Amino acid sequence: MIIKWTAAAGLSAIILSGCSLLDEANNTLTYATDMTEFLNETQQFASDVPALLENAASNPDAIQDVQTQLESLQQDIDEVQQMEAPAVAEGVHDKLLDYSTQLESGVNDAMTKIENGVLDPTAIFENTELMQTVEELQQLRTNIEQLGQ
Repeated sequence: MIIKWTAAAGLSAIILSGCSLLDEANNTLTYATDMTEFLNETQQFASDVPALLENAASNPDAIQDVQTQLESLQQDIDEVQQMEAPAVAEGVHDKLLDYSTQLESGVNDAMTKIENGVLDPTAIFENTELMQTVEELQQLRTNIEQLGQ
């Protein structure tokens, strides 16, 4: 009888640890997918904003489009900063958090410049901390994509 209970307890432990491993794998895959989506959004932002700024320089109504893009990126940054990383991704996540803080600072600077009437893409975006951080974030893409495999 004791052998049956011991065997049942051992089997239960194996099944539960297997579930834990499966949960960790699912969490890692979800994390990798969410972070890849964030990187795609930052890359799209970097592609779209310079043209939007040029348009806003001649069309004051387009300023709202730029501000909407910046606010959307700010929301994405907030979501990333709230995420919990699986254990396997902690190193990458720490870098991501550092970059997201820098990105947030760049977004705030861009918003301030726009509110002060500066619409020059070079002054707001090119060769700024904002663009440099977007590029650095893209360098993490390979590490994050490897998590999902």
